[in-house]
Amino acid sequence: MRILIVDDEAPARLELRRLLSPHPSIDSIGEAANVGCALEQTALHRPDLVFLDIHLRGETGFDYLARLPDFPATPRIVFLTAHDNYAIRAFECNALDYLLKPVAPERLAKSLARVTSLTASQAAPAALATPAPPLPAAPATENDVVFVKAGSAVRFIPWLEIHAITADGNYTHLHLSCGDRLIVLRPLKEWLLLAPAGRFVQVHRSAVVQRRVIAEIQTVREKKRTLILLCGRQIPVGRDYFSALNESA
Repeated sequence: MRILIVDDEAPARLELRRLLSPHPSIDSIGEAANVGCALEQTALHRPDLVFLDIHLRGETGFDYLARLPDFPATPRIVFLTAHDNYAIRAFECNALDYLLKPVAPERLAKSLARVTSLTASQAAPAALATPAPPLPAAPATENDVVFVKAGSAVRFIPWLEIHAITADGNYTHLHLSCGDRLIVLRPLKEWLLLAPAGRFVQVHRSAVVQRRVIAEIQTVREKKRTLILLCGRQIPVGRDYFSALNESA
């Protein structure tokens, strides 16, 4: 695993490097003190995971995300911050995790374990792939927002505004209540880990919907069904997922 630490404080980078060094899954650790250097390091070394400080000198971690090119394999992000406020609640719903400074070794180990599990899940054959268990600390609720990067834009999206999530390879399409559709570089399996427990249900191998926006289930022909959402969008129901959908109703 290739790591990049983005922090404008050299002692903080050194301490995180020290905490990471005992982990055998790490192949290399790079460092950057600002957004420009972080982008260069990302382009050169293609890190698998970036530990990203939110508050950089004259910049923020959001500037890095906004200018991050759409590489074939965009790195996963773990936010670093010394401030536990409302924003952290949103960051917890991001692709992976956040860490409060000073970083606790056990929390760091959980983040690394989750990266390893997600990577193994994506690499495994479909019949064997299983999602990594979510981190036990502060799971998302329906009133939270999720931080997403769609193209060059970064946005906070309330979970309640996401009606459906459909897969397109490693990308997913977010279908929002306002009618917008966002394309995000994040596989469907990760959305299932991030989503508020009990609020979303997988109805097809390539589709997840918010339960409360299901208006009806139509039977097109024998054993072929389609969901009609409140917004009018139609989502096919996979045969293997119909029983789970009934149980969640």
